[in-house]
Amino acid sequence: MKRAFQLWGTVSQQSVNKLARGSVFALLAMLLASPIAAAQLKPAVHGDFGHYTFALTWQPGICATYEGCLPSQPKRPLIGLHGLWASRPRQLIEAGVVDREWWSKGCDYYHHSDAAPPIGAALLRQLDAVMPHFEHSLLLHEYDKHVQCFKFDPTTFFSTELAMRHAVVESAFGKYLMQQAGRDVRHDAVIARFKSAFSTNHGTSLQLQCGRTAAGKIVLTQFWITIRTSEIGAFPQAVSLMDALTNQNTCPATFRVPAWPSSG
Repeated sequence: MKRAFQLWGTVSQQSVNKLARGSVFALLAMLLASPIAAAQLKPAVHGDFGHYTFALTWQPGICATYEGCLPSQPKRPLIGLHGLWASRPRQLIEAGVVDREWWSKGCDYYHHSDAAPPIGAALLRQLDAVMPHFEHSLLLHEYDKHVQCFKFDPTTFFSTELAMRHAVVESAFGKYLMQQAGRDVRHDAVIARFKSAFSTNHGTSLQLQCGRTAAGKIVLTQFWITIRTSEIGAFPQAVSLMDALTNQNTCPATFRVPAWPSSG
């Protein structure tokens, strides 16, 4: 697993054939068995930003607190995908655009797009299975705000996001978090598990987001990981992680990691 996001070499013809058959899960399994081409995740323009924020959702929490998930929401995944966000390009930093303005507008500083990402049906199905289902498409929002103005290759971008999510889910940290479903946890204990799982001293690389349910319970909704732009190909190894430049933790000292509500 530690090598899953290093540079990779030639993809075998067998792997290409699997992709041609539309098996995105087979592709992800292949990428995680061999190093992924995350080095190919390079923007064509505005590429001089310093870090990425990899945003993952805790699906039962975000559906219980955010804007509500649609009835079509899959109830199997606990850890879902929000997005991969580039930080401010140098041009905007020099123009005096501050972090919070960039977080609010993103690609709208350059170009607004209402277009859907040009990706294949198989990849769309896999994204649909792990992203929150809101009234307004999260995928379209993410593509417009965080992808299209950098001219990332859309298939490479979203395939890389899926593989990165899988790496976290299969990590010791991901497994620990899923074991906490339905329990109250300490904020410092979660950070300690993250540091141990990824052999890092950059504890603030992990930012925990919480919200309040209708019943008033404070629950985990998302967790964000700060990644060096130059080391995206090494994720989730320690060399790829860096401390967040701004504290965006919103979880208190103790909070609930909710489970999906019982259907019975």
